[in-house]
Parts: sequence; structure tokens; C-alpha cells
Amino acid sequence: MKELLRDALTDSLKSLKEQYDVDLSTIKIEVKENKEKDFGDFSTNLALVLSKKLSEQPKKIAEILLGELDKKEFIDRIDIAGPGFINFFLSQTSRTEILKTVNKEKNKFGFSQKKEFESDKILIEYVSSNPTGPLHVGHGRGAVFGSVLSSILRATGNQVDEEYYVNDQGRQVEILSLSVWLRYLMIFNQINLFPNNCYQGTYIEELAEELERDYGEKFSITKEIENQISQMLQLDMEEEALDGLISQSKEALNESFDEIKSFALNRILKNIEGDLKDFGVKHNSWFKESTMFRADKDKTPLIYKALDSLQAKKQLYEKDGALWFRSTDFGDEKDRVVKRENGATTYFASDIAYHANKYDRGYSKIINIWGADHHGYLPRVKAAMSALDEDTDKFEVVFIQFANLIRNGKKLSMSTRAGEFISLRELIEEVTSEAARFFYINRKGNQHLDFDLDLAKEQSKDNPLYYIQYAHARICSVFDKLEENKKSYKESIAIDSLDQLNSEQEIEIQKLLSQFPEVVIRSAANYEPHLICYYLRNLAGTFHSYYNNEKILVEKESTLQARLFLISAVRQVVFNGLTILGISAPKTM
Repeated sequence: MKELLRDALTDSLKSLKEQYDVDLSTIKIEVKENKEKDFGDFSTNLALVLSKKLSEQPKKIAEILLGELDKKEFIDRIDIAGPGFINFFLSQTSRTEILKTVNKEKNKFGFSQKKEFESDKILIEYVSSNPTGPLHVGHGRGAVFGSVLSSILRATGNQVDEEYYVNDQGRQVEILSLSVWLRYLMIFNQINLFPNNCYQGTYIEELAEELERDYGEKFSITKEIENQISQMLQLDMEEEALDGLISQSKEALNESFDEIKSFALNRILKNIEGDLKDFGVKHNSWFKESTMFRADKDKTPLIYKALDSLQAKKQLYEKDGALWFRSTDFGDEKDRVVKRENGATTYFASDIAYHANKYDRGYSKIINIWGADHHGYLPRVKAAMSALDEDTDKFEVVFIQFANLIRNGKKLSMSTRAGEFISLRELIEEVTSEAARFFYINRKGNQHLDFDLDLAKEQSKDNPLYYIQYAHARICSVFDKLEENKKSYKESIAIDSLDQLNSEQEIEIQKLLSQFPEVVIRSAANYEPHLICYYLRNLAGTFHSYYNNEKILVEKESTLQARLFLISAVRQVVFNGLTILGISAPKTM
């Protein structure tokens, strides 16, 4: 309806353009839905906006606009209020028109091809957790946010790719390999100590057991090496000592160290992909950091291509044996190392190459979903893209705040380092995948979230997802009862009887249904998936109130059919909204 009013106002500007001989093509027309019924259904401040440009009184401008707007059939009445606000009162026919639209478009209602989102090719990178352990509940919120945002952007006519960046290079992966190997040696009683700063948790022990089952004694060691490793494990295992242990392990195992690394990475990545799939999250691209270090068809590896480009632009310099990027020239707080004294490139160097590659792939928008603790990382990445002459307006980062798990009214404490955490798999098994998705997305992403596990399992109106799904199931049950009440749904009679839908609640439901496409567009434009959750809660609550106050299966045929048509539209919009969220709409509950 807002679009209809905007179009009508755009047409009415032609009279003003001719009368005042001025270009009005850049005027932004805003239409707002009114909460107070006395001020009509919608209003616009267009006359006030035009007043300054035309050097004319707002009321006179409003009167000129009214001359054109009064001709529109969907408008019942127009009032000029205050200094020049224009209030629109919609006709009964225009309200019921939305029901016909929902009935016609069905599963496509709310899915649009708006000009604002004209076929953008968008890359959304999210989750991208280090493959050094299973996903835990801390990853869940970002995972759902990225998944639902991708769905919303597709619903508004975009081509969207969902990508997971796999950090399969560097020190953390080597610590993983060492951790699995040491646990493997403990199976053969070749060592009996395990460093605190290796990866903890039962998943490391399980990987070691799988390694032993698949490879037997292949990675066991001689008595001499056993003694050397055991002596090192006696030391206080600070970071430097841990690096020494990694070096000694590589020397002892040679190529087998990489074999253990591949084994551990592949098993963990397979589990991560499986957990995400069961969570309704599916990436169509898994981009491994290691691919950027490989030469492909005589081409320079991506990591060195990016550094060479920065070097050619004189954005790198040497200091203390390391190679530095002049990121302060582009607004960062300090310059950043891209290559260490030992010649190894840094994580930041990989991120430069990775993001440069995103641009090379031709995306019109590049969106990263990061945890709130990564705020400080954005300036350096944008600095690097600016140095490479890329358009940083294409690159956006959405920061997602942490979620606390609440059980029995108390916050659950977790420590990833110590291996004391609740995995995403455990959360799904406890509250179901759909409940977890909804509760993670049911609040603005940049706000802290308390995830009440007990509420997520409740079957009551206090559980928002249950309340929404129950609205869909309740409507399905009404249609199921038609036959036992010796009645049937007759769409043609319903369409001819829509003037029966004139109660306050029926009008409110129709207004809510008309808002759905706008909510989807706003969710996409602002990257705010929670708006769809809020909308569905409001629609479900209004329907439940209507259902409790009004009898649907009445004797009067015209009223019966009109009400069935109304609740059928509610059912369809609830279904469409839940579909965007990646959640089912059950027929029975």
C-alpha cells in the first residue's frame, strides 16, 4: 500500500512541476503508517518538504496535490492536518485488495524484485570458525544471522553466495596436529603428559582414537624420540616451548605430520559442515586459506600476488627484518606486519589476499558477518583494500554480539580453551534446530542476547516461535474441521463477500498483511532479520486474539467464506515468513 501511495504522489508531482516550472525528480517521497486512527491509515510530509523548494505555503501545496490524489479509488478520504501533513484514509475495497494479492501470489507474496536491490551479486562470508574444534554455541548466532540474511536478500531479488573461509594454515592448525598426535601417543603409553596450551576436550581424544583405528601404529615413535618428547613435556609449556615441541614433532614425523594435520582438519571440517547442515545453514562455497599459497597454471599464488601489488604501489616497507604495510596512511591506528622475520606471512596477509580475491570475483556487494570482538580488525582490512584501489563502499561488515545461554535462570559459563563448552550439536539436540534458529535471530544482531533454553522448549504463548507456528497449525485445523461441520471453502463466494470483514480486528489483520512486503524489504536494506521475527509475532498475536474473540465457522455463508479467506491469507504469510527464516510451518501441533 505504501508503494501505491508513493506512486500516486509521484504522479501528483507533475501538476506542481508544470505550475512552478521546477525539477522535482530528486524529491524523496516518504509515506508513514499512522498508529493513531484519527489521523488516517497513512500520512506524508511531502508538502512540508516541497515548501522550501517551491517557496510556497505547505497547505497550498497540499491542496494542489489533493486535486490529483482524490481521483484514486483506493483512497476513501484525504485530510490536511497541522502545517501541511497529508493524512490518507483507505477505502474498504483497498484494504481487502491485499487478501486477493496474497491469494494470487501465494508462496511468492513478500518476495520481490525491487529497484533498490536490482539483481545485485552478493557474497556473504560467515561463521568461518577455525577448523580446530567443533562449533560451539558461540558460533550459532552468527551462523543463523548469515543464513537468514542470505535468504532475505534472495527474497528481494539478489543473487547470493554463502561462503565459509577455512583457516587451514598457520600455528593454530599445527597446535591441533600436535594435540591429536600427543593424544595418539598416549594410547600407546609412549607419553603420559599433555600440555595445557594444546587443545583440550574429548574431541581431541576421539580424533586420536580414530587416527589409531585408521592408521594403527604408523605414527608411533622410537624410544629415543619418545625420551626427547617426554623431556620437553616436563618443561613449563610456554608459547616458545610449545613452538619448539611443534618443530621437534615435525622433525620426528617428517611428511607424516602433514598427514595427521590433513586427517584432523578433514574430520573436523566434515563435522562442522554436518552440524551446520542440521542447523539449516548451507554454504555453497568453502574457501581454504591454503589455496592462496598454491601456484595455479604458472600463476603467482594469491598471497604473493596481493603483496606484490602492495609493493608495486609502495605501500610496503621493511623494518626490523619484517615486511610492514603502511595501513596508517589509510586511517588505521598503526602499521601492520604482513611478513615476519622468518619469512612467514601473517594472518593479516592472508586476509588481504582473500578479500582482494573477493573483489576479483566480481561481486557488487561483499558482506562479512563478524563477532563483536573483531571491531578493531575492520580498519586494517579496509585500509588494505583502499591501498589496492578497491571500492571499499562495496565492502560491509555486520558485527554480531555474543549470546549468553540461560538455564534455570542462571547464565552458563564456558571456556573454549579448556574444552569446557556446549557444542552447537548439543544445543540443537536439546532445543531443536528450529527453536535455536529463531531464538538466535529474535533480537537485533548488535545487541546482547540472553538465550533462555527453558523458554525455547516451552509449548506456550510465552515461547514466540511456538506461538507463531501454532497460529499456522490452528488455521489448518479450522479448514480440517470444515467437513465434519458439513461446510466447505468456496473461494468465489469469499471474494464477493470481503465487505463482511469490517470489524476492528479484521481491519487490523488486513493492515498487518499489507505490511509484510515492506518488512522484508526493510530487513534486507538494513540487514535486520529480527524485523521478520517481530512482524510474525505481531501477526500471530493479532490472529490468536481474533480467533478467541470471533467464531470462524459461522452459519452465515458470506461471513464464513470471507473469514476463511482472511485466515487463509494469514496462514500464507506466516508460512512465507517462516520460510524466509528457514523454519517450518507445521499443520498440526
